[in-house]
Formats: sequence, C-alpha cells, structure tokens
Amino acid sequence: MGGFHFTETPPEMTLVAAIAQENRLERGGINRCRHPDLWVLDYSITECAPVRTEKLASFLERPGGIAHLYPPGRRYYEAFREKGRYSSAYLLFSGENVELRRVTDNSAGFARILDPARTMQRLLLNAARAASRGSRGYRESFAFFCGVLDLLEHLPPPADNAADYLYDFGTFCARRNSLRDQVREYLEQHFREHITVGRIAQKFGVSESTLSHRYRREAGETLIDTLLRIRIEQSLPLLQNGAPLKRIASEVGFSSEFYYSKIFKRIYGSSPKKLIRIR
Repeated sequence: MGGFHFTETPPEMTLVAAIAQENRLERGGINRCRHPDLWVLDYSITECAPVRTEKLASFLERPGGIAHLYPPGRRYYEAFREKGRYSSAYLLFSGENVELRRVTDNSAGFARILDPARTMQRLLLNAARAASRGSRGYRESFAFFCGVLDLLEHLPPPADNAADYLYDFGTFCARRNSLRDQVREYLEQHFREHITVGRIAQKFGVSESTLSHRYRREAGETLIDTLLRIRIEQSLPLLQNGAPLKRIASEVGFSSEFYYSKIFKRIYGSSPKKLIRIR
C-alpha cells in the first residue's frame, strides 16, 4: 500500500480546554463573555441561554444541537432565565486558521452551526471525557479536537436566503467537501495512475467543462496543475534517497524521465539533481 508525502499541513492549533458541564441556575442574569486570545466553540446539548454578540442586536435562542464559534476577542452575551438547567460542551483553543476566520467573518461576527445529527456533540463529549483525566488525556482529547476542526474547516456556505452566519451540518454531511476538496483527495489517492479530466468528470458526475471551470475557480489553478504538483511533491522522498530519475518518473505517474524533469524544473526552478545537490 502506498503512502503519502505531506507537503501541505494545517495551521498549528493548541487545545486549551475541553469541557462538558451541566448548570442549574436559581436566578437569571446576563453573562458577559470575551476571550482575547482564544477561540470559543460553545455547544448546546440541551436548550441553553439565548445569545447575542456585540455585532448582533437581538438575542438568538439556542435549542439543543447548535454550536457557536467565536473568534478571539469577540464579545458575546448570554441571557440566562430566572431558573434553568443547561447542558453544554465547549472547547477553548488558540492559533490562527484561515478557514475559521472565513466562517466567522460575517455580519454577526461568529458562526452559528446547526448539528441535527449531533455529529459535533459526540466529538466534543469524547474530547471532554478524555480531558477529564487531566494532562494524561491531552493527546486523546486533541485527536477529537482535530475531528472538530475538520468539520469546521469544511463547512458549506450558508444556504440561499439564510443569515450569513448560519451553517448547517445537515448540508455538510450530505455533501462533505467542496468539489475542490473531493477532487484533490481523489488525485492524492490515484496520482500514480493515468488520469484525465474526462475520467475525473465521469467520477463526479459533471461535464468536463463544468469540472474544469469550477475546480479552477475554487482551487485557483487547473486540475492538471494540481495533479502535476502532487506527483512532483511525492517524488521528493525518492529523489532524496538517490533513486534513478527513470524509476522516480514511473513511480509517481510520469510518462518519461524527460517530462518529469521538465515539470520539476517548472515548479522548483531547477533540475531534480541540481536541487538535491543544493539541499
């Protein structure tokens, strides 16, 4: 079974807290919240206090199965009623993440995520359960945290006519990733094979024209450019281990040593052998 040489890695994130809790309140009040340096992912397991942000004028009800993602520094307010019993789970974490900034950069300044299948809830409860063991449970808790990040980084756009801060995991579960992500995953798994735009279009049930235009719009490059770059990236460990160029070209899907060297030079600005000598 072939492996994969990772050249693109996600931004570093640090999990600070993973907590599940149940609160019983005897009197109401406004809870003012702000974490200057931390992201907050607050999940309502049962109905919880209505919330608004500093950018949102009215309070939003929070029935069970809804998550709110607040970026660092965002002020938000929880309006607890006179008496209530609330079950929730939340994560606090740090680090910069372009995708999380994207989903929270809207008119309300946060992301409200519907989770009808309770997919995120299960991950959060597992993360909190592991974290309850203290530092010994950090790695296990972090693994579930990575699962949550994967969900957040692949949120579909808000539905038509929906608020720009409202996301729905129901749509996410049905579609999972964007066309770009689905195609790239396929290329990463099959880059050694003979691949054409027609083959990919047939795989995803779209025309070649639609595939080419949508992929370029979402990825910023052509599908073939992505495929060639993946092949070159996957050749680096073989090149560093001194394998002959003819064998390398064949193993990563190039038709010839000449074509491999040509594309390598286009991407890295020098020939394969010269780059290895420089390194």
